[in-house]
Amino acid sequence: MKIDSLTPEQAQSELLRAPGYELFIIVVTVVSLINWVILILPIQYGLDIHGLLVFMEPILTAILLIDFGIRLRRARPHRWYYMNHDGGWFDFLGSLPYGHLLRLFRLWRASEAFQQYGTKNVIRWFVLNRAKGTLFLVFSLLIIVLEGGGLLVLHFEAGAPGSNIETGGEALWWGVVTITTVGYGDLYPVTAGGQVTATIMIFAGVALVGIFTAWAASVFMAPPPPGAQLVPPGADPADPKRDARNAPERLLDDMRSRIDELEQALREDRGAKNS
Repeated sequence: MKIDSLTPEQAQSELLRAPGYELFIIVVTVVSLINWVILILPIQYGLDIHGLLVFMEPILTAILLIDFGIRLRRARPHRWYYMNHDGGWFDFLGSLPYGHLLRLFRLWRASEAFQQYGTKNVIRWFVLNRAKGTLFLVFSLLIIVLEGGGLLVLHFEAGAPGSNIETGGEALWWGVVTITTVGYGDLYPVTAGGQVTATIMIFAGVALVGIFTAWAASVFMAPPPPGAQLVPPGADPADPKRDARNAPERLLDDMRSRIDELEQALREDRGAKNS
């Protein structure tokens, strides 16, 4: 698969098959399956781990539902084919809160799409699409850091003297506030292990926010694609003989021609007056 040979239209249609996106879906699916297994096991952990995982479930479910909606919207050749012949119903039912077992199909399909690229093409895609690939990696790490940090701080803080992080909901809220570097101060770790976890999450949050900001800046500052051209007033956009150069060069040429016409008109007018 030659990624760099795609036209802008083809590249846009290939978004959902991009390795970075499929990697993000794999991470979300694996995390949701692990959470589901932990929730159904009849084990008493001594901490409010179940509460944290229950709070994480709507976030993961929303991501999978959004993924299903995007796949349905861009399904080819038509949406009913995707639903009835390309696993659309499995995607939809697996996205629902009680469809965890069907998420194995999502994991298999995403892994298969990821493997179709091959190692060389995966590396090549990330090199050629650094901004987009980094964005998907940031989202993947955000899910892992948010849940992992919440579990760690709950392990150190729950039941400790003077602790104010006792439940899964409090641990998740503290993780969100810490990653985003807001720091309300309503919840904070008091144990050494919790403070080490907080330090790691703060640095991770600064890095993730910085990477996301850099991606957003690259999107807004990126030059327009080669096919994006401005059409001068009065020109036919469907004319096949229209100059294929980019808009700034076309505007400069148009300005030069108008200046030349104005100079020629001034010379003729002076010549007519002198005669």
